[in-house]
Formats: sequence, C-alpha cells, structure tokens
Amino acid sequence: MELAKGNWVGYATVFYHEKTGKYGTQINDVIDYSTLEIDRQGLAAYLDFGYSVFGQTPVKHVKYLLPYQSLRFEDGKLRVVEGEDLTLAKLGGKSTEEDVFSKLEKDVNSWADGFDSDIIVPTSGGFDSRLLNFLVKDKSRIHAYTYGTSANQSDSREVVYAKLLCKRLGIDWKRIDLGQFNHFEKDWYAIFGPSVGATGTYQMEFYTKIQEELGSQKPHLLSGIIGDAWAGSVHVSPILDAMDYLKLGYTHGMNANSKDAMEVDYLPLVEPIFDRQKDALKDDKFRVVSAMRTKMMMLQYLISVPETFGYEGYSPFINEDIAMSMLNLPEERKQQRQWQRDFFRKNNILFEEEKHTFTYQNSLNFFTLLNERLEPLDTSLLKEYIKPAYLEWINQKITQIGTAERLFQTLMHTPKVKGVMKMMGFKNNLINAYFAYVTLKPIERLLKIRENS
Repeated sequence: MELAKGNWVGYATVFYHEKTGKYGTQINDVIDYSTLEIDRQGLAAYLDFGYSVFGQTPVKHVKYLLPYQSLRFEDGKLRVVEGEDLTLAKLGGKSTEEDVFSKLEKDVNSWADGFDSDIIVPTSGGFDSRLLNFLVKDKSRIHAYTYGTSANQSDSREVVYAKLLCKRLGIDWKRIDLGQFNHFEKDWYAIFGPSVGATGTYQMEFYTKIQEELGSQKPHLLSGIIGDAWAGSVHVSPILDAMDYLKLGYTHGMNANSKDAMEVDYLPLVEPIFDRQKDALKDDKFRVVSAMRTKMMMLQYLISVPETFGYEGYSPFINEDIAMSMLNLPEERKQQRQWQRDFFRKNNILFEEEKHTFTYQNSLNFFTLLNERLEPLDTSLLKEYIKPAYLEWINQKITQIGTAERLFQTLMHTPKVKGVMKMMGFKNNLINAYFAYVTLKPIERLLKIRENS
C-alpha cells in the first residue's frame, strides 16, 4: 500500500521513521525522543548545507522522501521505492514566451478566483514578485509588503523598487522594518525541528508585523519561490563526482563547516544518488532542477512560515508544467532574463533602465546581531558531537563584537568596498560564525528536548 510520494521538486517534504513507521510533513511528529540517536553522517551533511539533504536528517532512522520516491507499507514494514523521474522527459521541449505568460496569468488568477479573501504578496522588487503583482487581475485585493536589508531600510533597492512598482500598479504597499528576529528560534524549531537551520527567522518577524497590520484578517499568500531558477538566473556548473553535489546546495554561506565541526565523511550518503543521476546531470537544465530539489528543504519556509500565521500559501513556480515551460524557453532569451526584461519594459516597470537612488547593501544579519544578544551555544551539550574548539570560536565571535569588529563590518557591508576586500582575501568571520550558530541552534534544542525526555 502506498502511503506517500515525493513531490517532483521536493515541496511539502514527507518525513518518515524507519523503526516506528510514523510519517508526515512535520519532522517533529516523526521523531521519537525517547529513543533518539544522532546520525553523524546526516548531521555532517546538514552542517555543510544548512539543512537536511540526500534524504537524510541529523536524527538516526528519520529520513525523508526524495522526488518520485514512494513510501509503502508492506509486510508490516515501511519500504521506500524508487520511481521513474518523469521530469527528465519534459526537459527537452520548446516553449514560447507568449505561452509562458499565458500559463502564468491563467494559473495565478485561477488560484485567486478560488477564494474571496485578500492576497499577500511579499514584494522584494525583484523579477518574480514584480511579475506576480502584475499578473493578479484584481489588484485591489493585494497587500504588498517589503523589508529592506540595508542599515537605512528605506534606501534598500528592494524597498525602492517595490514602492515604485506598487505605485504604478495601484497596489496597497507597506514597508516592514526588521532587526530583532533571532529570538524566534524556538518558534522556528516548532515548525522545522532539526531539518533546517534557523536561517529564516527574519520571516517570522516579518509576518508577526504583517499580522499586527492585518489583525484578524487571513489573506492567502502568493509567493515567488524558485521563479528565478526557471527564468534563467540559476546556473549550476557540471557535477563530475559525488562531492560536486555541494554545488547543488546553493547555500550562499548560510551553513556551518563539518570539517571544522566534526570531520565526519558523509560521501557514502551521496554516492548512491550520484550514481543514479550522473548521466542526467550532464544536462544543464536537470542540474538546475536538482539544485532546486536539493534546496527545497530550506526554501519552502517562504511558504510554510506564513502558513503558521494562517496565511495559506501558493507559488505558481512549483507547478511543474509552468516550471518546465520556463526552463524550455530559448537559451538566448533566458540570458540575463531578457524575456522578462522585455515584458517589464513594455509595461513600464523595468526600473533597472531608469535612474533611481538606492543601495545594494545587505547588513540585516549584522544589524540584528547589534540589536539582540545571542545566548551562547551550550558547549557541554553539543561537545558529544561537535568539537569544543569550533563551538568556542562561534561563541566568541557572536558575543564579543567590539569597536574594531564594527568598523570591519561597516566596510564589509559597503557594496564596492566589500568586493575589493574579498579580492584581497578578507573573510567575514563574524557572519560565518553567525550562520554556523543558527545552523547548530536547532541541534542544540534537539538534544535539550532529548535530555528532558
């Protein structure tokens, strides 16, 4: 009997426990804390990616379904069956821009017609949220919200472009200021447990403040999640061996370092998957699909977090037919997302060709480090699995931010200066330690709950 099946791109992940037979989309419902053991290979992979990968988690016997895997119950036991990857056959087709825009408009408005409530569109001013705001026919239903990432959040490119977009389209828009979100770590764990590092707690502050604006209203949410991948922004270099799978993680540094932390080889987890996919991975389109499948474990928080506030979420870019239509556009039109640029220019919303004052600065994480005092990692609890020296390095960095560090961070968050400093070999150890911290924090909470159980 088939119990569950892995989504084509990994959305709505299904977790299962090999021993107890429990399964579901919430990892916390699957973990048996009374018999909990740490899977060292799963933990090492989690540290390097910042989230669970390869169907493994940091918890022994707790795994999750990969795309097209089926969970079956046979002879009194759970069994995972590999299914045919049906997406492969859809990557060689051809599509037109007219067809893609038609499909997107139909899909978005068919979704919107399915309910009477208003619609939240998290609006970064980027191409994906820009397109979604444009496509919704009844713009009076939209509440667009934007957060800035710079020290002066009103000067952020995201804020400047989003404000312009909504003014031209006649959409209700508000800026949400962020800067104190690390204290949401416990709430984050309640949703994601030890499957994803607490790198997205800013979303919890974001929706907490949106809820304050909306009160008891429960709009639906329209998300641009992974639209950039299909549109032409994501390129993955060839995957030549099993360890090249790290390229599919696409982490942007939001992770820890397993070599510094524990020196556990998790290559055996990767090899079977690479062996199954090595021929398909020669296709650059399939590598993009694989990257999104790998990272979906984390990216889906962009929908699952607002859903905990009662805002039911949707993204047209999770629709396989739409995703394949976008991927199968002519390659020359996907370069620099030219097909979308031309569409935006035609509709007077290509702000990149206009003169506007803004900053690309992204200092939000440093800003919140100055606003919130982080509780150091519990070395006595984590040292069973993580090297004490690594934990002490993290704690020292996040708790001792002196004048020299503040000056260094100011320079590292000045766009043009940052590039020069990186070329000179400077590393942002504070931010690296911060991401290691938020990656390890769910593991610390996991061990605390086990201890109390």
